[in-house]
Amino acid sequence: MLTIQSKFDSYPQSMCEYRASKDGRYGWFLCTTHQENNVVLEEIQAEIKLEILNANVLDISKLEVENWMQHFFSELHWKLHGRFLKTDLREKGISLFFAVLFDCDLYFVQFGRVFCALTKGKKLETIGKNWKNYHIQSLNELNLLGWSEGDIKVKTYKCHIPENENFIVLPGNIASQIFNEKTDVQSIIPLIETHSASPGAMWLILKNTPLLHKPPKRKLTRLEITTLLLLLGTVLAIIYMIFGNRIIDVMLHRTEKEVETTQIKASTVILENLGKVVNAPARSIELQPDWNAELPYEVTAPPAFDQQNLYLVSANHLYVYQLKTRSPLWQKALEDSILSIHPTPFGLELYLSNNKMIAIDEKGNLKWTLTLAANVESSPRLDLIVITPKKDRRIDRSITVVPLERGISVLDSQQGLVMSELLLKEKLLYLSDYDDYNNCFYAIVGNKLVCIKLNVVN
Repeated sequence: MLTIQSKFDSYPQSMCEYRASKDGRYGWFLCTTHQENNVVLEEIQAEIKLEILNANVLDISKLEVENWMQHFFSELHWKLHGRFLKTDLREKGISLFFAVLFDCDLYFVQFGRVFCALTKGKKLETIGKNWKNYHIQSLNELNLLGWSEGDIKVKTYKCHIPENENFIVLPGNIASQIFNEKTDVQSIIPLIETHSASPGAMWLILKNTPLLHKPPKRKLTRLEITTLLLLLGTVLAIIYMIFGNRIIDVMLHRTEKEVETTQIKASTVILENLGKVVNAPARSIELQPDWNAELPYEVTAPPAFDQQNLYLVSANHLYVYQLKTRSPLWQKALEDSILSIHPTPFGLELYLSNNKMIAIDEKGNLKWTLTLAANVESSPRLDLIVITPKKDRRIDRSITVVPLERGISVLDSQQGLVMSELLLKEKLLYLSDYDDYNNCFYAIVGNKLVCIKLNVVN
């Protein structure tokens, strides 16, 4: 768990602020500093803090955070540029550090004279911008937020903080004295704290502290047990309303998928027969967006997936995300454009534009390459998808999913009636196959990845 070991600021020259979720797993950290001691800096720093608070940073996913930082600080730069021009400050820009926390992973940006380091055992390693020779750099080279009359460079860094290690944020005047090979890492915090009287002093020290023990278990009272039973009954009622009388079949289907994934052979005949006893037709179907994420690249092929991962293609680049958390896992650049992706029990098969077919493992390592005799045709961007009761145990007969230019329709395959229709604000570019484990599709709408749930309403 990440904890704050020490933090310090000195108004109006510097500021150090943070916000965190109740469990401490997610949060953000903001540090600013300026060369001058002017009361107008309090107003500017208050405006920066307000902009971040209004952005609802804790609602941003790991998949979206880098793209969000690019847009947010590009816009904030222009707002601050206009604000600084109205002041009598000699240096019309500010040094800033901002980081978003996901468990023990930090995504951060740096502007101006703010520098970071990470302890690794007895060593101290600079992270992000290098502090050396910063004092001889021009204001353009320093990249102060709000100073430039043009667009600012926004570079996002990622850092994983190992257990019992410290992540340190310091202004340049203190960093130049602390960040060197002779620094004793064991006494680095008291050493930093001796600089509290330095002009514009500011620091933030975070540590990944492992949980040493679990709190003792407390016995539940009779009132708490009764409350839990009532909550359990409510949850079961909600589940029944969502899945109808087909909940056993749904669980069976998901079990079968998991069995296939782990290659375990088991018979489910008895459970299937039990499920059929309580089955009743589903009443209606509803398409509903579940989540979405802006993409920093153009998708050029339909999304693909397996039970653990989601795969996206942009020209010759393959991007892999963990399906449950939507966090990026790895990416791979190939020599030729990728036309389509096909997950198999043995890895990924990719069809390329040079009449080649390749296979890679779950970590992106090449397994084999095959040159084909004819051209490889890319898979269609949008095609009809038929979902049978075998694929989704919640329905009693087959349905057809029809991609539209700006939406998706679901038809009763037997009667040809529209059962549900979802309209989209932007053009539907690509639609994945049906994920029958999570009961959803993955669509590319404009520059966004959208998860669309198929709900059976009972």
